[in-house]
Amino acid sequence: MKCDYVILPSSEPDAQPHWIRVVDGYIVQRGKGERWRHPSEEEEGPIDGRALLVLPPHATTLHWITCPDMTVKQGAQAARVMALEASVNNGAGLHAAVMPAATPEGSHIVAVTSESAMAHWVDWCAERGMPNAIFVPAALMLPPPDKGFMRGQVGPSEVARGVDSAFDADEPAAALIMGREPVTDMSEPGIDDVLRESIDHPPLNLRSGPFAARPPRLFSAERIRRIALLIGFIFLAVLLVSLVRIVRLNLEASSLDAKTVQVAATVVPAVTDAADAELKVNALYAARGGSGGFTGAMAGLMSAMRATPAVSLVSVNQSADGALRVQLSATRSEDINVVLLALQDAGWRISADAVQPRAGKVIANIQVVR
Repeated sequence: MKCDYVILPSSEPDAQPHWIRVVDGYIVQRGKGERWRHPSEEEEGPIDGRALLVLPPHATTLHWITCPDMTVKQGAQAARVMALEASVNNGAGLHAAVMPAATPEGSHIVAVTSESAMAHWVDWCAERGMPNAIFVPAALMLPPPDKGFMRGQVGPSEVARGVDSAFDADEPAAALIMGREPVTDMSEPGIDDVLRESIDHPPLNLRSGPFAARPPRLFSAERIRRIALLIGFIFLAVLLVSLVRIVRLNLEASSLDAKTVQVAATVVPAVTDAADAELKVNALYAARGGSGGFTGAMAGLMSAMRATPAVSLVSVNQSADGALRVQLSATRSEDINVVLLALQDAGWRISADAVQPRAGKVIANIQVVR
């Protein structure tokens, strides 16, 4: 659920802010304090939606300035400069934002506040997961009156807005300022409507110039962390697959060595391992006067069988003429044919008897000569 939030700080520094939670343009909950996040949202990090910070009346000073001889855009820029020049120290250390008038003859509303206050509120919002919150003065949450004053409760502050003025209605001087002018009290639902509308279309946003909200970075620290974790998991998976393959190949090699020793034992019973089998079988074959060596024919057979794991060696012996006689076993005769073709491709001459079924497998007697 994506939620938007309206945060309304109090004029009192130690008072808890008021907040409103908005979902799809509807107010779903309101409260007081700093636990405004929806339970489905994470407690840390940026909020999922948008945020509107309504600054209390004392935080900003509003100026109504007309520039009838200029265009609206020019008048708005001039009004900002004029408001700063009319402030203390000609605007040094101050920040201003403009709500342009609808027509060149209308009044531009300039909100002025200190740069230190802006820095405080920017940091305050960032610490609470709202780095791009919109800043608006509370007085602009009341519509402009045709005459007299409009008064309403904007969060914890009661605000009054006149034709060309705005102030905290709780101040002692408020009654003197309003005098006998007509005062219209705005209802809470009416103010809620303005607050909801201001999330999409704020009348004025103090987040401008050096305090402008930064666009979201393409690669935030959180995103970089997640990418790094994902890459780490990928490398770990690749490493595990490689280790499994190494173990499997090692087991296959050990199994092949065991078969070599088993087959060699039919000729030389005293062999202990594959290397010993090679030495003793070659020595035996050389003593019998064989040419080419038992190892060469056996190596050719093992190479031919390597690509077809379904074929197993049942027995092997060498005739007096040096020919290698072997018995191969497989579940399908096609697998044995693959081994025979591989032997022929390696330059060996072969002869084979017809395959015979035995215990669910086929057995073939093969003779291999160079």
